[in-house]
Amino acid sequence: MKKILGIFVTIAMGYMSFVSCDPIETPKVMKGSVTEADVRAKVTVESVVRDGKKSNYIHVNSDGLAPCLTSFKYGLGTFVGTDGTFQAFVVPGTFNVLVNVLNADGTMLPPVAFPVTVEECFDVAPEWATFCGSGSKVWTWDASQGNVWGNGGYLADTHPNWWGLPPADINTQSNATNEGAGATMTLSADGASLVKTRSDGSTQTGSFSFDMSKTKTSAADGSEWAIGKFYTSNVTVLCGKAQNQGEGPVTNYDILKLDDQSLVLAWSEGGDGAGAWGGCWFWMFKAQ
Repeated sequence: MKKILGIFVTIAMGYMSFVSCDPIETPKVMKGSVTEADVRAKVTVESVVRDGKKSNYIHVNSDGLAPCLTSFKYGLGTFVGTDGTFQAFVVPGTFNVLVNVLNADGTMLPPVAFPVTVEECFDVAPEWATFCGSGSKVWTWDASQGNVWGNGGYLADTHPNWWGLPPADINTQSNATNEGAGATMTLSADGASLVKTRSDGSTQTGSFSFDMSKTKTSAADGSEWAIGKFYTSNVTVLCGKAQNQGEGPVTNYDILKLDDQSLVLAWSEGGDGAGAWGGCWFWMFKAQ
């Protein structure tokens, strides 16, 4: 019994000796920050040349700033990473790409702007030019249509056929004060922004997108009723609400018409899967 106890004590002492000799490693804490000068020296933001022209695709690289985290804010969105090539713009011109840097110590460097020149655009949906012109375009109510906001039949009507208001009367609507006569919305390709300017001069800014593959067929005659979808974020179009739905904001719309001079939008009270002739709201705009 004593022999067994002695062996146990010997093993235990050896284990304690092993533990006591194991070095204690202090976790490494990365600190330090970079300057704007470091960003300009170690980050590249360049237009990709196609067919001899500076294109709307850009290549970015910030490997030299590791272990910092970087993101690149450009015309159509934000790229998070250290190396990438992507379509950034949809119209020619000179634009800024903003480089954001998160240092290893948790501090943020103010955005650093890198100018990029686009001479020719490739792989761009033609609707961008219709929505935004050569860069930005102002839209307002199409008063020639009489009633420019109101309701009618889903998948059937193409304007407020049941009830509607002219631009002047929209200013009296709750949640749409000063969004009638004299109000505008500006669509810009740089940042895909939508700026709503009310008749009192106040503004609201958000963004927009579209998907021209989302078409719908008319239940009335079988023709194409909707040619695509229009979406907004953090903003609506002018008077972007539907009275029968608790005055809540509408942020997705069917596009019924889109050309250089006209934009007609619609929204179904029952959603995209609603049946024909259900309640539907319409917005009638024109280019200013």
